[in-house]
Amino acid sequence: GYDVGVCSSTNTIMIIDLKPRLLTNSNTNVVPVPLRRSDGSSPWCYAAILSPIIAMGDGDDVEDDTAPQQPPSPTLPPGANFLATQVWPSSRIASFVIEKHLDPSWTVCELGCGPALPSLTAAKMGARVIATDYDLFALEMVRAAAEEQGFVAGDGEDQRFITRQFDLTSKENELPSADLYIMSDVFESSAVAEGAAWHVQSLLSKSDNDDSVTKTTKNSDDATKPMSRVWVFAQSDRSQRDFFLAKMRECHNFNNKTLGWTSNHTPDRDARLWLFDLDETVVQYN
Repeated sequence: GYDVGVCSSTNTIMIIDLKPRLLTNSNTNVVPVPLRRSDGSSPWCYAAILSPIIAMGDGDDVEDDTAPQQPPSPTLPPGANFLATQVWPSSRIASFVIEKHLDPSWTVCELGCGPALPSLTAAKMGARVIATDYDLFALEMVRAAAEEQGFVAGDGEDQRFITRQFDLTSKENELPSADLYIMSDVFESSAVAEGAAWHVQSLLSKSDNDDSVTKTTKNSDDATKPMSRVWVFAQSDRSQRDFFLAKMRECHNFNNKTLGWTSNHTPDRDARLWLFDLDETVVQYN
């Protein structure tokens, strides 16, 4: 029920309690999912348990009718999206990339965050984070995990970790301001893929109107102007990612040479857009 590790920076023992627990607002059982099980200081998120927790007896054959019985929680609360409650391979790869390449001074906004392992990893590194999803139960899990890891500090919009409901399919909502936007396997439907493409092209077109979307060349007048970057992670077997790519090309009149998925997981710091091609068979779970 516990993962124990040693924090290399402080040489102190860190413990992650992996036992299931109940989120009281939704009366739903969740379990902590660390990025690395062997590291007690690893960032972690919550994932929903897809079956009720059954209390086991003490081994005696005699039933105790006087003992209080806790009713099993529902599998998921009404209206919750199963896809938004689980930790998928892409979010793990995104989290490893964040650990290696994130500038902690950036503000990070994750779109379609689900359990938000990448967001929580960014917060662990010291970044300010805005985790967004349409699913309110997913946001409840994220908020609880952020609070338990000590990432929530400050008041209102000045908090270091914020959760916010956001519908990627809607073109009426404006994205919060950030230095880096992250999406990992959000293309569950053509509507989401099209909405994601629309929001990405809107973000990129707001900058300094460069001729290239994958590179930003700033002149001296714009040297202090914040530059937004977009990192998109998607597995190669996700059919809707090609629909996303087609919509991006429609928006920007791209051709095959200037926009595509890459297996290079070392993003250029000056790149405006990086499309990570993922192979789930090589994902590290420990």
